[in-house]
Amino acid sequence: MKNLSLNQLRAVEAVAAQGSFSAAAKQLGISQPSVSNNVSAVEARYKVQLFDRRGYSAIPTAELQSLLPKVRSTLLLVQEMENQLSKIRDLKQGQLRIGYSTYQVAMPILAAFMQRFPDVQVEARSMASYDLLRDLREGMLDLALVTAREIPGDLSGIELCKMHLMLAVPKSHPFASRSEVSLKDLQGQPLIQRETSSATRRLFEAQARLSKLEMKTVLAVGSWGSILELAQAGVGIGVGLDIEVKKTPGISVVPLKNSPVVASQFLVYLDERKAISTVQAFLDIANSKI
Repeated sequence: MKNLSLNQLRAVEAVAAQGSFSAAAKQLGISQPSVSNNVSAVEARYKVQLFDRRGYSAIPTAELQSLLPKVRSTLLLVQEMENQLSKIRDLKQGQLRIGYSTYQVAMPILAAFMQRFPDVQVEARSMASYDLLRDLREGMLDLALVTAREIPGDLSGIELCKMHLMLAVPKSHPFASRSEVSLKDLQGQPLIQRETSSATRRLFEAQARLSKLEMKTVLAVGSWGSILELAQAGVGIGVGLDIEVKKTPGISVVPLKNSPVVASQFLVYLDERKAISTVQAFLDIANSKI
């Protein structure tokens, strides 16, 4: 036995308000038989008469009169929910939770999204790629911009750009005047890298292991900006990606010799989130910037 449907409640309320089945059908924009069928289905299921039918008129019975306030309150609540859902669908409200590992890639897309949809509440987190992937899988994020060799098999996404490893050294460092530096040149040199969960660091260290070289990391920090400041202070050689490079006083950026494309920046998401309007809109903007 089926539960009461919204169509049945709407039909009952419309007949009660309009005083006839034909007027109710006109108000609802459906056929009169549809209105009659919905009302009759409620009466048949609950063994109750809702209307006194007098010619073309339909007068609510005492039983229905006692229920009409609840029926109308229910329909108003549903209308309120539908209005709110429509605003979310049309991005007149709603929220987007996004994480990023490289702000140089994320910020232009995020800024474009916020300019286009100012009523959407955005929560943005800067984290290492592996931490972002964990939070994405646990449902704490809707989208994540991560550094990786490929899109993880359990996720969907798009490639935003390819990246190479670069080194940041003070202008006074011997490497500053060189056109490139090899991995072998870095043996024994003090390195400043991202935290251990950083995809950049993992990719760099994987490349060093392939070359059977051991690297000396003296400090791990959470951002490329911190790496640049520490490199400028002479603490060590900063390891980062070319997409992160920016002009910094006192710093030279030197390519790593024979460095292949070691990673890409991907925008990834869980398949079940793609249907969400905010996620779709962000993906559309990201695609337009590739």
